[in-house]
Amino acid sequence: MALNFKLAEIILESKPDRFWKILKQIGVNDAVGVLPRNYNDWRNSTEDEPWDYYPMMKYKNMLQESGLNLIAIEDNPPMNGIMYGNGDREKEIDYISKMIENMGKLNIKIWCYNWMAGSGWSRTKSDIIGKNGEYVSGFDYEDIKNIDPPMMGKIGKDELWKNLKYFLDNVIPVAEENDVKLAIHPDDPPIENFRGIDRIMNSIESYDKLLELNRSKYNGITLCQGNFTLMTDDLPSAIRHFNDRIFFVHFRDVNGNKYKYQESLINEGRTDMASCMKAYNDINYNGIMRVDHTPTLEGDNELVPGYSYSGRIYSIGYIKGLIDSIFRS
Repeated sequence: MALNFKLAEIILESKPDRFWKILKQIGVNDAVGVLPRNYNDWRNSTEDEPWDYYPMMKYKNMLQESGLNLIAIEDNPPMNGIMYGNGDREKEIDYISKMIENMGKLNIKIWCYNWMAGSGWSRTKSDIIGKNGEYVSGFDYEDIKNIDPPMMGKIGKDELWKNLKYFLDNVIPVAEENDVKLAIHPDDPPIENFRGIDRIMNSIESYDKLLELNRSKYNGITLCQGNFTLMTDDLPSAIRHFNDRIFFVHFRDVNGNKYKYQESLINEGRTDMASCMKAYNDINYNGIMRVDHTPTLEGDNELVPGYSYSGRIYSIGYIKGLIDSIFRS
C-alpha cells in the first residue's frame, strides 16, 4: 500500500518569499496557512477580521499564484473566552463558525487548533547549543514551576473538559455542514499543569476521551509527534490506535521527557521515525503531514524559533527519503 498523504509546509510569511520557490523546487505543492493578520497599508487600518472571507480569499489566491495550494489553517481567532467559559464565549464561537464557513467556501479542509487555556505552546529556552553547534529550543519545568499564572488566571481540568464539550457540540455541526475537519493539537509541553493552569490534552487517554466527547468523524487529531512521543514509549502503536481520526501530522522529534526536553534534528531524537512512517502506511493515512520545530543551522535565519529554513528543507528531504524506502521495501 502506497503512502497517499499530502506533504505540506507551514507558511509564515505574509507575502511571496524565496522559501516558497524552494518548496516548489523540492516538490512541496501544498501549504498550511496562518490567518492573514497583516495590515493593508501604513495606516494600520482594518476592514475585515483575518478570519473573514475577503482576507482569507486574498491569502489563498496569493499562495495559489506562487504555485502553493492552501489546504489547512493552523491558527485561530480569539478562543480564551471559550476555554475559560466567560462572557466572550458566544462571540468567539461566532468568530470560529464564520472562519469554518469561509474555509469551506475556499476548499480549505483542515483546521488545527489547541486547548491550551491562557497560554500557547511554550519553550523556556530558544538558544540551546545542540551537539553539532546548531541552535535548538527546549523546555525545563524547573524554570516555570514557581511563576505566577498568565493574565487569564487559573482554570481546572473539570472546567476545561466541560468547556471543550460545549465548544465541540456548538462548532462540529458547522464543520460537518462545511466539510472542514477539526484537528486538535496536544498540549505543548504535555504536562499536567502549566503556571497554575491545568492541561487536559496531554495523554493517549485524554485523546480517547476527546473522541468520545463528540463522536463526529469531523472531530479529530493533530498528531504532533514531538508531544505524543512524550506521552508514550510506543508512538507507532498510538498511530495505529487512533487510525483514521488522525487528520494532521507534525513529523518531528525531541530528546528528554515531558518535564525537560530539547528539540532535535528529525533523525536524532528519541523516536524511531521509520517505524512511525510505516505505521502511517499501515493505516493508509491520507491526511496532511508537515515538519515542525527544527534546529537552526549555521548561517540560517528564522521568523520564529524552530522554523528556520535550512532545518525545514533538511527535514522535508528526510521525510521524502522515508517515503521512498517504504515504496521500495
